[in-house]
Amino acid sequence: GEELAALAQAKKVINENVGGAEDLSYGLNQVSLLQVARASAGLSSRVGLAQNHVARLIRDLARKQRSAELAQLAIRMGSAISASAKLGEDPFAKIKGLIQDMIEKLEKEAEADATQKAFCDKELAETNEKKADKTAEIEKLSTQID
Repeated sequence: GEELAALAQAKKVINENVGGAEDLSYGLNQVSLLQVARASAGLSSRVGLAQNHVARLIRDLARKQRSAELAQLAIRMGSAISASAKLGEDPFAKIKGLIQDMIEKLEKEAEADATQKAFCDKELAETNEKKADKTAEIEKLSTQID
């Protein structure tokens, strides 16, 4: 529940901060090198802030929920950010993949839990019905003895 909401918020922050960044391209015939450097620096700092915000959001939620899975996701996100920065790649593509993987894992776990709960509820209902039958039979036999 809350983990999925936090992951959705992280995904939203990523999209808000770099939603159109992948469509930007700068040719030397369009702008000067100084403008390209300045535009890249602005995008990088904005992206850097978004990266830190997303990682911090997941890390804080992991602490609050005491969730090892979310803590691992935060560590993986930090690694993806560092590696992508060194390689000059888009870290958000990796982060989006990590978040999507986590969402799918949580949905599968929730489905498995729901299936297990349905099984347990069915078994409990059958057991209670058998218990009621046996209790009624005991009372009937006790009455016959008296």
